[in-house]
Parts: sequence; structure tokens; C-alpha cells
Amino acid sequence: MGKKIIDIEPEVPFHTFTVTQTETHLNANIIEGLTSEEAVSRLKLHGTNELKGSGGVEWYKILWRQIANPLVILLLIANALAFTTKQFAEGGVILFIIIMNATIGFYQDFSAEQTMEALRNMSSPTSQVIRDKNRIVIPNSQVTDEALLTGESLPVQKNLELIKRDDQALGDRLNMVFSSTAVVKGRAKGIVIGTGMKTQIGKIATTLMNVDTNELTPLQRRLNKMAYCIFVAAAVLVVVVFGVHNFRYSNEIAIYAISVAISMIPQGLVAIVTLTMAFGVSRMAKAKAIVRRLSSLESLGAVTNICPDK
Repeated sequence: MGKKIIDIEPEVPFHTFTVTQTETHLNANIIEGLTSEEAVSRLKLHGTNELKGSGGVEWYKILWRQIANPLVILLLIANALAFTTKQFAEGGVILFIIIMNATIGFYQDFSAEQTMEALRNMSSPTSQVIRDKNRIVIPNSQVTDEALLTGESLPVQKNLELIKRDDQALGDRLNMVFSSTAVVKGRAKGIVIGTGMKTQIGKIATTLMNVDTNELTPLQRRLNKMAYCIFVAAAVLVVVVFGVHNFRYSNEIAIYAISVAISMIPQGLVAIVTLTMAFGVSRMAKAKAIVRRLSSLESLGAVTNICPDK
């Protein structure tokens, strides 16, 4: 009969445990490893060693972000009205601006996402583990891999000394190694205490997943407010035009009213904002910085003080 499987608790202070205590708590054996049956059972219980929410680059979501904002929607309405009233030159210009804006924004965001995806895939795809007393190589999706977690630029020497404080900082837990960190020198054998979202990097991923990525920047809020104001003003002017003509309908009056409404819309504003952000991304790229979203540049530009611990 197989050993009883104990669910891994992420809050357990394993850095205060000895090797024997860790083996007992996790029902593991550092010499013999797990049996194949136990490994399969625990894989079903805990899942693979993968972070949730990393489903790759979704191009349609990136494209939707370029279109789903009030100013672009306003331009789409203006474009439809222009073609409806046979103002093909005006409609063509507006359509060109919409396509150019979406193309530039999509290219910048999609390129950044692809770069980030490539960086995520740079880690080693396999790891060595002990199964049935034998050392084997398995995919990293089944086992875990300090600068990434602690920001320390120099390698950290690890040891087996016991740590008494339960709340010891990650950078000072010298008897533990963490997922997504790299071994610079030496060899060691350890017990896996957490995989996937139960690792320290998994906790960071959980925090990021709970962040509202749809929150607007101050500039976006101002532009959206302006778009709503323009829409209301254009609607009022249309009513005024028809009111002056005693609300009589004719093609000439309708065309005039629509022309007045279209003239209220700043057709070049969206393109100017996008191009300005794109130039900013280009300058950041020369400094070897990846900007995932154009709108994040505006937030970064609003920062007055950065207080790192290094």
C-alpha cells in the first residue's frame, strides 16, 4: 500500500525544519525519492508545475484593446456617418486614421508580448528527480526549477543551517532554493515542497492575476471624458441644426447636421497620442526596456520618485 499523501501547505515554515522533519511532514524520502505510483497520485492532487494565466499571446485581445476605447468608437461613428452622407474623402481620411492607429498599437503591444513569451520560455525544459530510487529526467511542468525574487545581484551561498524565525525574509532563507532561480555553482539534493502556484513565484503570479489590468491611466480617463463631452456636444448641435429648421427633415439638412457633428471630432488626436507613445516605446527599447502596453508609458511618465531597496 502506498504512503499517505499529505497536501502541501504553502504557509508551512519549511525553512525552520530539518531535512528529517521535512521528509516526515511531506511523507517523502530524499534518498529513495517517490515511487512512480506516488508521483502520479501527487501530480493529480497538486497539478503540474505551471503558473496559471500564462496561455500565450492572444492577438485578438490585443487588437480589441486598440479599438475598444471611446475616442476610436467616436471615430468609427463619424466614419459611418461620413460614408452614409457620401462624404467619401472625409470618410476615407477617418478610416485611414483608425486603421493606422490600430496597426501601430497592435504591432507595438504584440511585439512586446512575443518578447515576454520568449523570455518565459528560456528556462530549462527538464529537471532531474529521484523516482523508485533511480535518478531520471522529467519535464519541468512536473517539478520546480534569487535575483528574480529578492533583487540580489550577487549569487547567494546556500547551507543546511536551521533558521528559527518563521517570518524570515526570502533573501535570508539560506537553506532553501526557489523556483525560477538559477544554480551558479555547485551541486545539491533537495526536497520539493511546492509546485506551480504554491511556489514563491506562484504567489507573485497570484497577486498579479488579482490586479485590475483594465484600470485606466489618468490620460486615458481624461481622453475618455473628452470623448463623452464631444459626443454630447455633437448630439446637441445636431438637435440645434434641426431646431433652426423647425425640425423639418430633408437630405440637405441631415447632411449639414452630420457634417457639423463630424467637425466636432478631433480626428487626428488618436493618431497623435498613439504615435507619441510609439516613439516613447522606441526610445525605451534602445535602453533595453520592454514596454508591454503603450498606455503604461503615460503612467511611468507620471512617476516622480522611485525608492528601491538597492
